[in-house]
Amino acid sequence: MSNKKQTVMQDLREDLLASINSAKEALSEIENQVVRSACQEVARLTLKQIIKRIDDELLEKEKQQIIEAHAVGRIKECSGINTDGEQYYNETYEQ
Repeated sequence: MSNKKQTVMQDLREDLLASINSAKEALSEIENQVVRSACQEVARLTLKQIIKRIDDELLEKEKQQIIEAHAVGRIKECSGINTDGEQYYNETYEQ
């Protein structure tokens, strides 16, 4: 088991994946099959699109911000870690 942390975006991504199942369960209470299926599909596609944006864009931006912050000493001063930004990220956060 890894002692690495999750970034905010990684955590959000997991929450959204869990939300897909929660939404499907909640929407299963709708009696009309056509309406229920349509609502479930809209919820699934919306959340999947958000997850895709996190995967394709936001995770990398967040990683670069963490690396840049470390490079200018913001994280280094607080953590006492004497590594470069990329190494700090790889050692600290899940990939």
